[in-house]
Formats: sequence, structure tokens, C-alpha cells
Amino acid sequence: MNLNPESRSLATNIFHAAIESPNNFDDFATQFYSQFREQYQMLDLMIDILLRVSVADGALSPSEERLILSAVRIFNFDDEKYKKLKSKYIQDVEKYYAILGCNSNDSSEHIKKQYRKLVSDYHPDKIASKGLPEEFTKFANDKFREIQEAYETIKKERNIS
Repeated sequence: MNLNPESRSLATNIFHAAIESPNNFDDFATQFYSQFREQYQMLDLMIDILLRVSVADGALSPSEERLILSAVRIFNFDDEKYKKLKSKYIQDVEKYYAILGCNSNDSSEHIKKQYRKLVSDYHPDKIASKGLPEEFTKFANDKFREIQEAYETIKKERNIS
């Protein structure tokens, strides 16, 4: 987290005190909220820190997210703000499946088939050849890039070559 030695020592001490405490996470979150409820930027910073620490190993586990969502609830944190913060650290792959009209349970073959259909339907040259106004071609270009980005992201997530 790029902490200086003094801050690192303080964070380590707080971490060890929390581990040895009989209190649970919600108790700590409630205590933090009662101290900083009027300082929204501190609440925002704490959620950000929790996300950073949770993804430091490369993934956000379901148990880690449950704890963070507990803090979000205790802090009366806006869901959209949380999603925006989370998206800085974790790519929401579900939106890419939605772009392709698929879901994460679909087979790789089905996803590839759907991708090819959409690429064909929205190919800018195909739209331009229909003699439609320039706005349609611009939309097709944007949609085409969005479809390609979605498929590339899903391929990477699934380790598809």
C-alpha cells in the first residue's frame, strides 16, 4: 500500500490488535463509523483501503466482500459509490457477458458464437453500406469496439485462446 515505515508500523499494530480482540469486524466498523460519521471522505477512504487490502492477493474472495459490504451498510455508504470504488480494483465481468447477450454459465462455444453474430450484425462496413446517416455508422463503430472489448475480457477471464 506504499506506506512509510511509521504508517506501516501503525497499520501493523492496528491489525494485530484487531486479530487479538474479542470484538468482531462489525464492532470495529461501527466504532469507526461513530468516530467519522460526519467525515464522509474518511468513510470513503476506509472502504477504498478495505478493497485494496482485499485484492492485494489478486482476487476478492466472497468472505472478504461480505466484510466490506458489512462496512458499506454500517457506514450508510451509497451502493453506486461502492460499485464505482470496487470497479477501480475489480473488473465487473458480468457486464461483458451482458454486452454479448450471454451469462457466465454459458459455454465458451456459445459465447464465441454470440460474439461472431454480434460482430457481423454491428460491423461498421455493413452498416455504412446500407446508406444510413453518419450517426448510425458512428454508433456501429462504438458498439463494435464494445463487443470486441467484452469478448477479449471474457477470453482473458476464461483463459480462452
